[in-house]
Amino acid sequence: MNKEYKEIFLQNKNLIDQEIAKYFNNESKIEEAMLYSMEDGKRVRATLFLETRKLSIKEISKKDFLFALAIEMIQAYSLVHDDLPAMDNDDYRRGKESVHKHFGEDLGILTGDALLNEASKIIMEVSLNDPSYLRAGVYLLEKVGLSGMIEGQILDLRRRNNYDKDFLIEVYDKKTADFFKACTVAAGLVNGFSDQEIKSLENYAYYLGLGFQLQDDLLEEDYGDEINILSLMDYDHAKKWLDEINEKCKSEIEKFDNNGMLSFLIEFLSKREY
Repeated sequence: MNKEYKEIFLQNKNLIDQEIAKYFNNESKIEEAMLYSMEDGKRVRATLFLETRKLSIKEISKKDFLFALAIEMIQAYSLVHDDLPAMDNDDYRRGKESVHKHFGEDLGILTGDALLNEASKIIMEVSLNDPSYLRAGVYLLEKVGLSGMIEGQILDLRRRNNYDKDFLIEVYDKKTADFFKACTVAAGLVNGFSDQEIKSLENYAYYLGLGFQLQDDLLEEDYGDEINILSLMDYDHAKKWLDEINEKCKSEIEKFDNNGMLSFLIEFLSKREY
């Protein structure tokens, strides 16, 4: 069964990659940088949106792929800006030079700006064509905005040296889980799910985001002064906590039919080795 879900994951990635390739003409430096920033992604967030849509429908539409494309543009923007010297100051991303290192810091800033604006434009165009995507777009932009992903980045940059578990959870919730919530709940809103179903999807994404970040921590050999669960507890206790989070994550989607792919993502993201 895992092989089947891995193939679905790869199919989603290939389809989103095709949408990216079709969208950019690559006729200007800024488009070259935008396309460069979006290469080689796993498309986890786009897959979350598409597979949550499949809880209600059998066939993904062009509108869904465009919405998923917007999601991946937002993901790329966040990484481009995270890598900037004023932020995490990373020279490499996905095995190649980060955007600001390759194109210059000025174009790095503008590339992130352009990706976010283009994503917003796509969401608006899809919503004009089909208003059922409007609430989804508002929710998505809220969760990646000032009270969501951006607040998480600020908390991380301004973290205390003596942070505790509660602070770590707050950072991981805002910085990572809120974007996961954005993808799953947005799809649930388009599906027309009930408030209770939306809450279950939100909880699922919360635990999925925590598990994703904890696995990142467990894989990190040299985290220095970066926030990391291994600064607060030993590996075995952290692994046990991750297993507990995964069980809570699974329980939130048991009520949904056709939840196999969402269940697979719990194991896939929290037990990956890279």
